[in-house]
Amino acid sequence: MELRQLEYYVAIVREGSLSRAARVLHVSQPALTKQIQSLEHEFGVDLLVRLRDGVRPTAAGERLAEMCEVVLGYTDQIKPAVRTAASAVAGTVTVGMSPTLMPALAEDLQSSLAEQHPGVRLQLVEALPMFLTDWLDAGRLDVGIFRRWPSMADMPRLDFVDIGTDEVVLVGTPLALADHTSATVSAEDLASVQLTLTPGFRRVVWSRLDIVNPPTSLAEDIDSAHMIKALVVRGAFCSALPRTFVRDEVLTGAIEARPFSPAVKSHVVSVTRTGRRDSPAAAAVTAACRRHLADLGRA
Repeated sequence: MELRQLEYYVAIVREGSLSRAARVLHVSQPALTKQIQSLEHEFGVDLLVRLRDGVRPTAAGERLAEMCEVVLGYTDQIKPAVRTAASAVAGTVTVGMSPTLMPALAEDLQSSLAEQHPGVRLQLVEALPMFLTDWLDAGRLDVGIFRRWPSMADMPRLDFVDIGTDEVVLVGTPLALADHTSATVSAEDLASVQLTLTPGFRRVVWSRLDIVNPPTSLAEDIDSAHMIKALVVRGAFCSALPRTFVRDEVLTGAIEARPFSPAVKSHVVSVTRTGRRDSPAAAAVTAACRRHLADLGRA
């Protein structure tokens, strides 16, 4: 039994004639007759009584016509329902976020989506960009939010869209930065502080400040922004970290932040798999992250 056969049968019952139904359906009468005979053979009953001036359904045929009306009514709703679902800002979005962005964005992102798009459910995953790019490529994530690094230019299977910038600043306790009274920090100033930087932020700072020979006091064996921030708060080191990542500690006075001269910026990107069409819910996540980054930059 095919949906087309049910459509043909309903048309015949409505028209009360095979010939009239054939004209309405734009098919030949022999072809229409063959389809109805196929239905009768499948059900093992007569569906139509042939009259001199047309046809009428049998008792079984009347029941079939009633059920066909229900089934075809549902099929008429399928296309608009699917299109509505496709355009609705709803569904689950799995978002991978780097460790230095999760504290600044995650809570505000969840709050704003709950208020503006209550049909969106977030699944947040925290990991380094090197892992997030692999998971995006494998289809395990819908969207990645992290900082752009030069090596990302060699990833043709991923699409990168800039959604904001975040300033990288020198951070330390008031005691650790007591000797640095200037408003900004130069490359030369780094030689007099006990530094530790993640490899990623070290590349960004060194490149922007044209540093060829790193300071001899640099500790290079820590690759965890969270651990480095904890060491900075304890006064063990100074470091270069994004302003949004240390916002709370700066507001409480636990540490101070000094901008570099020239300013060091990191670019935050929204990343998706190439060729994968963003759902409205995924687009809403990216838009919300863009807004929050802009708000943090003005704060």
